[in-house]
Amino acid sequence: MDRIESYKLVCSGGLYSNENHLDLAENAAGSATRLINYEPSLFGGYRRIEGYDYYDTDYQEVGSSSTSEGKILGLAMYRNEVLGTPYIIAARKDLNANTYSFWKHTPSSGWSQISTGFTLNTTSGSKTIFKVRHCQFNFGSGSIIIFVDGINHATVFDGTTWRQIKSTNSGGTSSAGGNQVYDAPEIVDVFENHVFLGGDQSYKSGIAHSAPNDPYTWTASAGSSQIALGFNVVQFKPFRDSLFVFGQNAIKKLAANPDASAAASFLITPVTANVGCIARDSVQELGGDLVFLAPDGIRPVAGTSRIGDVELQSISKNIQGRLLDIIKNENLDTLNSVVVRSKSQVRFFVGGANDEGIGILGGLTFKGGSINWEFGETLGIKPACTTSEFIGATEYVLHGGHDGKVYRQEQGNSFAGSDIVAIYSTPYLDFGDTEIRKVIHKINTFIRAEGPFTMSLNIQYDWSDPDTSTPSDYTQNSTGAPVVYGGREIKYGGTNVKYGGSSKPVIVNDIQGSGYAARATFVTTGQFNSYSIQGLVFEFAQSGRR
Repeated sequence: MDRIESYKLVCSGGLYSNENHLDLAENAAGSATRLINYEPSLFGGYRRIEGYDYYDTDYQEVGSSSTSEGKILGLAMYRNEVLGTPYIIAARKDLNANTYSFWKHTPSSGWSQISTGFTLNTTSGSKTIFKVRHCQFNFGSGSIIIFVDGINHATVFDGTTWRQIKSTNSGGTSSAGGNQVYDAPEIVDVFENHVFLGGDQSYKSGIAHSAPNDPYTWTASAGSSQIALGFNVVQFKPFRDSLFVFGQNAIKKLAANPDASAAASFLITPVTANVGCIARDSVQELGGDLVFLAPDGIRPVAGTSRIGDVELQSISKNIQGRLLDIIKNENLDTLNSVVVRSKSQVRFFVGGANDEGIGILGGLTFKGGSINWEFGETLGIKPACTTSEFIGATEYVLHGGHDGKVYRQEQGNSFAGSDIVAIYSTPYLDFGDTEIRKVIHKINTFIRAEGPFTMSLNIQYDWSDPDTSTPSDYTQNSTGAPVVYGGREIKYGGTNVKYGGSSKPVIVNDIQGSGYAARATFVTTGQFNSYSIQGLVFEFAQSGRR
């Protein structure tokens, strides 16, 4: 009788798109060579991501077919400490016009058009608005939000009044602007109690800042100025005590000038002249770090132990092949990113309305006494714009669709009614010796089910050798989750809870076939509750050396 051996694999490490199977089998067997619509699980392993649904199922579309058209241009959650309840503001093109409007969402009433008192154009010469970006802040008088789009003046809303900041104005709330402001900025942020604007097509290599603590005054006499960077500005974001300014091939940082008597309010320091940001909306802060998409992958802007030093080493070497494919073949102007703070995740999405909706998901995990990045891919999520905010203890992860509707991620078991496809493939595992044939008898899959689901298992042998036969797919069902009193995810009285039932933590599949190496691929397609694959155990017998 053959001696049965077992091989245990713990799911961790995330996607490795470089697919060196010999190295992965030896050093990272728990990693994945395909990982689509999975995320790092809080309980270990890979968890199928949650779905998204309409933000308001009764009022899905911003405006209507008789007032608006096209995608959502911009999306913001306005938090107003003075006037009360937060609400969503969306921007969408007006029907049969080269203008767009802002819309406010009210629960139980839906979307109402906001009257700003001025016209917002969608075109200027050959340029057409692609996205409306925003920044929200409070200098002590309540929440203020600024919208920019690259064509119109920066638009400011304080909860009551809408204003435009113009270079022809003299400054202050009655005449917002001044001679230092740009008239068509495309990016905006706040640093050291100054509003910063950039991305104006007429001033590509510069940024401008307001007077201190005053978003309405942009005159030199009040402390506003324009700063030349020496390269075309892609994006800027504050990080710790500096404002990092990204070009395509260089990065500089601004810090407040400690000399109050100096003419310049900010000091400029070079960071690197060899690395830059290639996607404006890829820059995000997560876990106390700033990450961005560079030509060779995702990089952080992390302070090292040396004072004033900056670490720019790539964190995405494991998926560099996949990222380079995206960089080469996708329009990075379509890239949207969003942070899921409660899960320590950042998500990047690329593509338009008619594309597949591909993306990269990166999450922070804790293993071996250190914090690590794990990556996977998303498929089927196609945002035109994104935003995320905490309102109280509740996180809202939102995206505006190309269909003019607003969606909330981390909701439900489908993509707004469409099935979620999830795929996880292990590396080709040689079980310690590539020259010995193994007869696979059984695979035990350790799962954490949050509801009933059906999973397919496919086995491939010998590094996809076409001359090696493979068995048909295996199918297994999980019937649901048991009652967990006081549990955070599976609660008494919850949907799909089995009273006294079994969570079926191990799915057992009897396997046919043999080979020198084997890879397992798990696929689910449907509208199931999320589940986690935590590990596998292969049972096999050796069958001779070739």
